[in-house]
Amino acid sequence: MSSITDVADGRPVAFEVAPVDPTESLIRRHPPRKFQKLEEQQQQQQQGTFLTQEKLEEKQAEAERRRQELLSQRVQSAKHRSARSAGRMRSRPSDGDEVEQQDDGIIESAATFNTENEL
Repeated sequence: MSSITDVADGRPVAFEVAPVDPTESLIRRHPPRKFQKLEEQQQQQQQGTFLTQEKLEEKQAEAERRRQELLSQRVQSAKHRSARSAGRMRSRPSDGDEVEQQDDGIIESAATFNTENEL
């Protein structure tokens, strides 16, 4: 069954409608996703592209190599950063020295404040 309809701009549009067999099951026409996956796996097995134990082990070994490489890069980066920060720490005075200097300044300002108030 086919029908032709005129669109507003005058060009005809054709539609093909397949006849629906009332005896055919809805599930057969639109199978669930799990059945579709099973069919795909069966086709892969027939074609020889299915995942075997050897292929799985090979993929896992490759993933492990990539993971180790990434970890070693992170270790190198961390060592580099810690070496840079250690160099900066040596060039700066320690925090304890700064605190002592700040405390002395507060005490001195309090002493000058008291002497000014006494006058």
